[in-house]
Amino acid sequence: MGAGDETVWERGLLWLEREKGGFALPPGPPDLFRLKALGELAAIAEVLHRPADLGTARRGRARALLDFAWSQFGEGDVFVAVLDAQPYPVLGTMYSVFERVGLRHPPTRERLARLGQPGALARPAGTARAAAPPVAAQYGTDGVAVLCLGLGLAWDVLALASPWSRAALYPRTHLAQRVAAAALTVPEAYSLTHTVFFMTDWGAHPQALPEADRAFLCAQAPGWMDAFRQQGNFDLYAELAAAVSCAGGAPGPAEVVLAAAQEQDGSVKGPAARVAERTQGIEDAERRRFVAAYHTTLAATLASFAATAGLFRAEG
Repeated sequence: MGAGDETVWERGLLWLEREKGGFALPPGPPDLFRLKALGELAAIAEVLHRPADLGTARRGRARALLDFAWSQFGEGDVFVAVLDAQPYPVLGTMYSVFERVGLRHPPTRERLARLGQPGALARPAGTARAAAPPVAAQYGTDGVAVLCLGLGLAWDVLALASPWSRAALYPRTHLAQRVAAAALTVPEAYSLTHTVFFMTDWGAHPQALPEADRAFLCAQAPGWMDAFRQQGNFDLYAELAAAVSCAGGAPGPAEVVLAAAQEQDGSVKGPAARVAERTQGIEDAERRRFVAAYHTTLAATLASFAATAGLFRAEG
């Protein structure tokens, strides 16, 4: 645990600033893992940047990370290059983060607008199904609905027409069905947390979730969180804590638990199985260290920020 009175999110932000080079895109065609990590950095930085009462200095640090990510995306050119090679709509979830803070790239918007048209992603008759992207979200059996919720949020932010209505998709998620479970599998937990993130716009609109579903989440989450804590899975512990905050609840002892898991340098190491999978074949020790910690550090930073600084809440 870090020294002093800093919160987990403040120590995590320091680590993200020091280690931002690990998010940089290397020369050559970018792989989806690198794009996803950079997009996640931008997404969390944008949430930290939202509250006007956070103070100029701290909001400026979050904005600096956003500007770094935008420069790594070639100020939009990278999105165009990837979309022209393969129509991955998930890139819209990354690009939309930047439009929130006034960073726009018309050629990217044009391509995303086309992807949102009816039938734009349909396979022509008689063609083989394309191989799955090498980096796929680890969601449960409601994963298609959850992925489409993320697309719906992105296209809503961009004010572009799309077939991904969050109101229509939400009933297909496990959270909407309120399936009682003493414990969640890893894919089920990621589905649940991202359902909350996408429906509430990262906590800006808790009321976008039905009241009964929010109550169900807040009642069940402490048990699920403690199970992941006992497993040493602070990635999902942090994501569930953040989801509770996004839904308007209180995440209990999350700050204390995450502080105990945080290293002196501000990082929080990921769950062992995921670390082993993602670092396999990486020979560079520094790169292995970064990949082992970046996602859980982002999740812990978000959870702590939500619990201690408070998420931006939209009016109405």
